Amino acid sequence: MNKKFGKIILANDASTLSNLGFEQSPDAATFAINIANWFTGGRPGKFHSYSDPDRRESESALAQTMTQAGHTWTVGYDIPENVDAIFTHETTIDDPILRDLVNAGGSVYLAADTEDEDYATGYEFNWFLWEVGLQFKEGYNGISGNQPINSEHPIFAGVKSLYQRNGSSIIDFQPDEQANQILVSSSDGEGLYAILDLSKATPHVRINRIFSDGSVKSTEADEYIAIVNESLVDIDISGWKIQGINRNQEFYFPTGTVLKKGAECRVYTNEVHPESGGFSFGSKRSVWNNSSDEGRLYDAQGNLMSSYAYTEQSQMLSNLTKSLGYDNLILEADPEAIKAQQALGGKVTFEEALTFAYDSFEADNTEEGSAVDAIAQEAAAVGVPYAYFNGDHVSSAYHYMQKPTTKITLCTPQTPMLPTRGESIEANWIFMLQIPELNTVHWAIIDRSGEEEVYNYGCNLS
Repeated sequence: MNKKFGKIILANDASTLSNLGFEQSPDAATFAINIANWFTGGRPGKFHSYSDPDRRESESALAQTMTQAGHTWTVGYDIPENVDAIFTHETTIDDPILRDLVNAGGSVYLAADTEDEDYATGYEFNWFLWEVGLQFKEGYNGISGNQPINSEHPIFAGVKSLYQRNGSSIIDFQPDEQANQILVSSSDGEGLYAILDLSKATPHVRINRIFSDGSVKSTEADEYIAIVNESLVDIDISGWKIQGINRNQEFYFPTGTVLKKGAECRVYTNEVHPESGGFSFGSKRSVWNNSSDEGRLYDAQGNLMSSYAYTEQSQMLSNLTKSLGYDNLILEADPEAIKAQQALGGKVTFEEALTFAYDSFEADNTEEGSAVDAIAQEAAAVGVPYAYFNGDHVSSAYHYMQKPTTKITLCTPQTPMLPTRGESIEANWIFMLQIPELNTVHWAIIDRSGEEEVYNYGCNLS
């Protein structure tokens, strides 16, 4: 039996499928039927409108269109079992209901309500949507009237225009993800309609870590390479290959190996650990060189999916960041520089200073030019999932601090970019934050004595 993949449609205004939308656009009924067919693959569907049952008359045209096309249509806050799709503009619906339905292969139509002139409630769907790379913008776009449709996607077959009286524009902040895309934009680039189709999800599987210095003497049987699935769906990695470059060791994942969404598995040198997948090279000698090596991950067709090169120094820093809970962080810090700065004295250790710096970058915006503020200012331009948590941009900072491209550097007198306010390394631990997606640099200042408050600030690079 073929696996069902979830689908989502986002509309920037709920008016499109209301009675008003049907009155204003002759294509509204065609749009509704296209949606139903896309959700179910053309078979009769069981659809539910999560909305106030006392206001069902405002959607009577949609209900009639669906039932005349052979679909079941129900309305209310009590959701029947085994529905194929939920249609709603009500942000009171619990996120787990939507998430579970999509994960089970069902579908969701989310429309931003524009009835409240002072508050764009579609914004509140972003708690759910950030996981799949889509967001509603904060505020309204002011776009009204029948809008031209210029998409060839099946949901717009035969649809020339659709009505809206206002809208909350849509952002795709994962443009490299094939599963989500904005299908229709306004003439000035505001996203009006978007979809998520998990059947087209991009496989994001990468090497997360290589533990190269095992404790088992001679054979180092407890070495391992860790693989993580950061895709939107489970990924079948049957026939995928891990290659150790230095000693040309290879491991193939057996048929039927599925790495769950968000899960990690490990391949040990010569041990079997069922809790992490139970995979092993079965090698009687070390697979990974302690001083330097590279691991590569190939899919079943031989495409390089991920590589992970390391040195003895980078392994030491990786072990440190992971021990502090920063699994994806790139840390640049020369061991000799760490020793030299520790010799300067003070109560705050290097490990404590790194933790203070990380926490400050992620959550502290007391100083002008903080990392949190920079992300908030650049959010729409760079596609940051900035809107969920109702404008609290700490969530966006968390998103970027978790990315494997984010780098923190321990500053030394030789660092090319030092704090612009002139704070001294003799008195402070200073860490520099670089996020490739933002054209900025930030510094966290940690007083070595521990007496002053930690803070961070930054500047644009151009």
